[in-house]
Order: sequence, then structure tokens, then C-alpha cells
Amino acid sequence: MTLPRVGLAASGWLALLATALPDASPVRVAAVTVFLLVCPGLAAQLALRPSGLLRRAGHPAAALEAALLTLVLGLALTTLVAVVLFLGGVFTATRSLLVLATLTAVLALLPRRSRARNRGPQVHAG
Repeated sequence: MTLPRVGLAASGWLALLATALPDASPVRVAAVTVFLLVCPGLAAQLALRPSGLLRRAGHPAAALEAALLTLVLGLALTTLVAVVLFLGGVFTATRSLLVLATLTAVLALLPRRSRARNRGPQVHAG
């Protein structure tokens, strides 16, 4: 397990601890906002590892593409959790942070799959 993955797994719990600070505290707002926008999406991206991003790792736009994908996945997961909690009638900010912290930790700590895949014969057109 690498240190960045452990740090990513702990980020949600740190954001949850930040909610103990006074309301509208700049540290609380910054910690929760950064967590909600970045961490669930980054954990999902690490767990899914889209192959297109791996192939283009040397391309100049690959970093921007990965950052945008992280932001979009983070917003999507945050929205999904909020909607499910709203529909269940149990939405609170603390509960949504708790669910997202758990989801982020699980996704970040998933074991890495090997990159070698068992591919069959490929047919090329032309």
C-alpha cells in the first residue's frame, strides 16, 4: 500500500474531523470543499484506472484530462450520495461526509490489479 493511497483514504476522515470546528471556519470550509471536489473522484479514478489515460500519460493534455475527470467523478459521487440520502429522508451534511469518507477509503485501499491482461488474438482491419 502506497503512502498517497493511505493519505487519500484518510482524507475523508480528516474532513469529517474538520466539521467539529466552528461553523464557517475557513479551515473547516476548505477541508470539506477540497475533500468533496477532489478525493472521492480521485479514489474512483485510481480504482477504475481508465486505460485511455494510461496510454496517454506522456501527452501534454493528459494531466488536464485526468484533473477534469477527477473533478467530474467527485461531483457525481457527491451528488449521488446526497440524492440517495435525500430520498431516504436521512440527509445531513455529516452523514453525507461519512458515506463519502467510507466510499473514498474503500476505493483508495482496493488492491491494485495487475496491468497484464489475458488478451485473445486481435483482428486488425485493413
